[in-house]
Amino acid sequence: MPYIIGIDGGGTKTTCAFQRVENYNHLMRCQSVVVGDGTNVLTVGVETMKKRLHYLINEGLKVYDIQPSEVIGICAGIAGTRLEKDRLSVVQELKYIAKELHLHEGIDITVKSDLFIALRGAMHPENQEGILVISGTGSNAIGLSRTGKLAFNGGWGHILGDEGSGYSIGLQALSAVCKAYDRRESPTQLTGMILARLQLATEHDLIQYIYRDVPNKQVIASLARLVIESSREFDPVAVNILKEAGNELVGLVRGLRRKSDAFHESTPVTVAGSIFMYSDIVRNQFMEGLKEHKLGCYQPAFADPVDGAVIVAMEAIAKQHL
Repeated sequence: MPYIIGIDGGGTKTTCAFQRVENYNHLMRCQSVVVGDGTNVLTVGVETMKKRLHYLINEGLKVYDIQPSEVIGICAGIAGTRLEKDRLSVVQELKYIAKELHLHEGIDITVKSDLFIALRGAMHPENQEGILVISGTGSNAIGLSRTGKLAFNGGWGHILGDEGSGYSIGLQALSAVCKAYDRRESPTQLTGMILARLQLATEHDLIQYIYRDVPNKQVIASLARLVIESSREFDPVAVNILKEAGNELVGLVRGLRRKSDAFHESTPVTVAGSIFMYSDIVRNQFMEGLKEHKLGCYQPAFADPVDGAVIVAMEAIAKQHL
């Protein structure tokens, strides 16, 4: 029985799905998965990426009792592959892996960006176009037109952009603590929560913590959880930070509309990422902004990014059987 492999390779983790091919036109959520470390090619490097993918594929074959020669297709959505040269390097490494593991001789290998497979997973099967907005540690947006053209917005990183992301929310929370101390803004319960989380005695300790100790962006982004917790207790400062984040994410869709006339008021718009998942305020503000400005039609995500990789792999194999 033939199988295909779908891979969602992010910065912190990689999910590898194994799907039996029974009907090329039947798209379903994949249940057979293995999970490992991140494979962002720009972060971990080509060699580490290859080792981790090799391990995950081999592990999945053993766990699900799949013969290597049964694997006829792979689609890998790997972070850090927006440029063609980076995608080609991943394709080459997957070809090496296929030979080393004795996968099917005529295996079809496709590499896309992690954003693209996330979009394909989120899009409902009946949709031919769609927009996906992601807000996790960072933020960005991707749109696919009916003609197959892609458009991007955001994704500039935490220094140049990432508005509406966990990092941006965490940074604004730190700023709010400083402004509250200076009496430039209202007091907020975020002060006590953040100082306790960072194990700091006073607001002035933030100066050394930020400028001398220099925490990584994941630490700052993790403070978004405190903002969400505080908003649930109706802290006005926290609520305003999250509403502004929602507005910034609406701006990503507005930017896509300005970049391409392929998108319109009825274009399905879906979301992904921890901020949308855990903050009702951000999600509701985003949905209201879409409706108010007629930027698109909100739609819950159909499936996960790894399912999107499986779908793309299935489509590639199906073309060979036309």
